[in-house]
Amino acid sequence: MTSNEQHFKRDAWLSGRHRVWGRDVPAMDLDFILAEYDRCLPMALIDYKHEHGLINFQSANIRTLTALGDMAGLPTFIVRYGHSNQSGWWGEVEEDSTPWFQIIPLNSHADTAGVPSNDDNAKVTELVFVTWLYELRGRKIPQDIVDILNK
Repeated sequence: MTSNEQHFKRDAWLSGRHRVWGRDVPAMDLDFILAEYDRCLPMALIDYKHEHGLINFQSANIRTLTALGDMAGLPTFIVRYGHSNQSGWWGEVEEDSTPWFQIIPLNSHADTAGVPSNDDNAKVTELVFVTWLYELRGRKIPQDIVDILNK
């Protein structure tokens, strides 16, 4: 389970200051990259992107994330997510909305991670996505979780 934001502010000062230090010490903010893990062992790196978020596969951020996954020997993905009913581009998700996910492999480790679709543009249901997250860990999704997702 992900942790809650603890301080409700980011290190904007450090991010800005780092830019002053020059072009030869680049760094990237890891926005919403999650290390999916099981029993304290990392299983995959996933950069979650909202359906309206920009994805540029040639960007330094994605290339660096891919290299990080390669160096760690971890499958690395971008997972786009969206909803069938949302008010505006970044608005509230309506109660009757159905979430969807797109799993986009970034490295060779990801190509062998049992992605539920061979089509990077395919949208899968939340149940299919969460089942895949369990499978990444070598686990079977519990029936109570299936029941919750099928409601």
